[in-house]
Amino acid sequence: MNQITLRHRLLLLTLLPSMLIAIALVSYFTLSGIRALEGELRAKGMATVRYLAPISEYGIIAGQIESLHGLAQAAVQESGIKATIITNQKGRAIAVSGRVSLGSEQLRQALKEPMLVAETDQWVAFGAPVRRSLNEMDALFESSDNANPAQPEVIGHVFIEFDKTDLANRQNELLQRGLLIVLVGLLILAGLAIAIADNLAKPVLRLVHAVREMSSGRLDTRVSTISTGEIGVLEQGFNDMASHIEEAQQSLQSRIEEATSELSYQARHDPLTGLLNRREFEHQLEKMLDNVRAGSEECCVLFIDLDRFKPVNDTCGHLAGDELLRQISQLFQGRLRGEDTLARLGGDEFGIILANCSSQRARQVAEDICALTAAYRFIWQDKVFAIGASIGLTPVSRRVRNINEILAAGDAACYNAKESGRNQVCEQDALNTQERRQETNTWANRIAAALADDRLQIEAVPLSPLQDPAMNDNVVELTARLLEPGHPPIALSALIDAAERYDLAPSIDLHFLEIAIKALARANSRNRRLRCLVPLSGSSLGRREVIDYIARSLTSLQITGEGLCLIFSEGSSSHQSSRAIQFSQQVQALGCQIGLSDFGGGLSSFSQLRSIAPSYVKLSRSLTRNLSGNRASTALLRAIQEITADQRIDSIADGVDESASIEQLRNIGITYAQGNAIAPCEPFEVWLEGVVMRPTQQPPMESSLLPRNPGAA
Repeated sequence: MNQITLRHRLLLLTLLPSMLIAIALVSYFTLSGIRALEGELRAKGMATVRYLAPISEYGIIAGQIESLHGLAQAAVQESGIKATIITNQKGRAIAVSGRVSLGSEQLRQALKEPMLVAETDQWVAFGAPVRRSLNEMDALFESSDNANPAQPEVIGHVFIEFDKTDLANRQNELLQRGLLIVLVGLLILAGLAIAIADNLAKPVLRLVHAVREMSSGRLDTRVSTISTGEIGVLEQGFNDMASHIEEAQQSLQSRIEEATSELSYQARHDPLTGLLNRREFEHQLEKMLDNVRAGSEECCVLFIDLDRFKPVNDTCGHLAGDELLRQISQLFQGRLRGEDTLARLGGDEFGIILANCSSQRARQVAEDICALTAAYRFIWQDKVFAIGASIGLTPVSRRVRNINEILAAGDAACYNAKESGRNQVCEQDALNTQERRQETNTWANRIAAALADDRLQIEAVPLSPLQDPAMNDNVVELTARLLEPGHPPIALSALIDAAERYDLAPSIDLHFLEIAIKALARANSRNRRLRCLVPLSGSSLGRREVIDYIARSLTSLQITGEGLCLIFSEGSSSHQSSRAIQFSQQVQALGCQIGLSDFGGGLSSFSQLRSIAPSYVKLSRSLTRNLSGNRASTALLRAIQEITADQRIDSIADGVDESASIEQLRNIGITYAQGNAIAPCEPFEVWLEGVVMRPTQQPPMESSLLPRNPGAA
């Protein structure tokens, strides 16, 4: 009932009473007419037998059969009469005309008065007794003692049969006429009702449509003020209200739209390809796992690692690599369904969630992607590159406990695909603990061997101050690459990502801390100013052994923690808020400093400033990638700089690869910058000896873009 519109209600209100009244009236008169026709037939039958009975008296008494036949034939000539029968006193038919339907028993019955004898759907019969008339002489012989005079003697009977076909035809005609009257009346009423309903409902429907348009976000919606009376007042009032709402919305939207939309999009999407990022991919993976547990069909997850991607970057630069990733993203998207989820997990790694997909179907999709990638040719300037894709396939069933099992199995399957020759598909069950244990041991052995054989090359990323007065300290951030014989170098982000899945990241973090603290001790012994920014994985947050190691190392080397700054990502701090706050307080109690990386890339960034109280914030690369062509990023950077400067927090611009961006960052007020446009990345020991520990300080070259920076030598 709630789905009935105003127009329908008006039509029902107008048509229903009229229709009921019309049907009632026509039904009444039609039924009355039908009954009148039946009564007319009965009256005619009774009148006919009453007329024939006296006429037949003389013929019966005199035995004039011929005259009785003539009388019967004359009666049959009347319309509607199909048979006439005259019987004698014994019930024998002495004159018959027409088609007789009455039986012999009905003809022998004694009738005391004219009456209806029998009736069927096709005919009706009437009968009347034929009585001997009494004359005056008969009255003389009556006994005077008899109070009740004798009734005339019945000497025979007269029967008339009427055909009801004509009656039925007239009744049907009357019924059809009644129905026709009802139909014509309803059509006329419907036309009038539609006209009235449209006249009343159209202005209201215009208002309803306008309200829906406003609710959907079209604030420029207006209605035509063509009505009069109360509806006209409503139309004018709606237009005034819509104008005020639109003005208020535009005023508010113009101030927050750019920054808010950029933040919301960057929190969920990869800025390079426009695909979902790792955080959103894991969120979608959680939802998919919940659906599978709730009874949905089995799903599968694909983990894709591009083959031969590094030569593209090394040969043609990062611009070519970025373009390759964009084109590959479109290539993958074209093979997937609308319900599938494609995300870039980082670097040249992609993830795909295949909803409602069996393992067999998922393998076919994965092999198709392998074939497409192998057949694809990337052209950059005058060079052509052939790449491939190593894919790990992981089915997801109700027995999977959490997404970490899926991620670990997918990573192991992808690794097996690469180790097996690349550009192929390997399947790994998330519940196959034996293969996962073997993979865990493989990573554990590789990391342990890298630390023992010094294959984890620690590198320095110098920072340059952008604001006056320039700092005298040499500020550097530590990073690393895993060097293995016969394998390309593995970047720190990929190494930490794999190590965190198997709880091996703290070993790498402790190695970083050992290198940094020893470097601070060496610089302190030579009275050199040095600040080391050490990246810390999320797995080390809240670990007591990390705090104890820092305290022991600082005490044994007899230095303070002033030059040591531990940096962890804003995402890790938001996911482990209480642990991050407690860890930060313990580190700061030792005299060390805290920094947040990837700052501004999530919506929870600003909430960390007061709780963690960092000394540095390392800005997200998505904010500094294209300053000249993105006003929203510039506006957001200014807002971040104002907030951090008010709390005396130094800001660091990461990944500054173009010299044109340096002046913009300086004007915004950013404290430090790092990247290829500042100083190249080099081995930490080489940088430490050449920049910090050298006996004499060479005067830096003058530059119109860079301030004086000892760390950039």
